[in-house]
Order: sequence, then structure tokens, then C-alpha cells
Amino acid sequence: MNELDRRKILNAGFDIYRCSEVEHCIKRRKKDDESWKIMSRLKTKKEIRAIHKSLLEDPFVVQD
Repeated sequence: MNELDRRKILNAGFDIYRCSEVEHCIKRRKKDDESWKIMSRLKTKKEIRAIHKSLLEDPFVVQD
């Protein structure tokens, strides 16, 4: 996804999340603050996958 697409999605009212198994963290980007903020740091890939699954159930969340 490129930056123009991200801005369109943010302007439509969605939040964008990145779930990184490499960095062991989940990052969020909102319309109010367009920089990536670390939402949480986790210890295992299993924890990241569980949060990733729950985020995908939210209708206003888009994964980057």
C-alpha cells in the first residue's frame, strides 16, 4: 500500500495497523496523528497473531 492509499483510508475514518512478528510489536496510524505509533510490544509471535486476529474483526481497522 502506498502513501496516497493510506491517506485515503485514513480520511475515510479507518485506522491502519501493522503487526510485526519481526519487531514483536503492533503499530497504529490514525488520521489525527499520521505517524506510526507503537501500540504494544509483545514477547511471542503467538501473542501477535492473537491480537492480529482480533483486530481483523473490527470493521474500521485496515491492515497495512
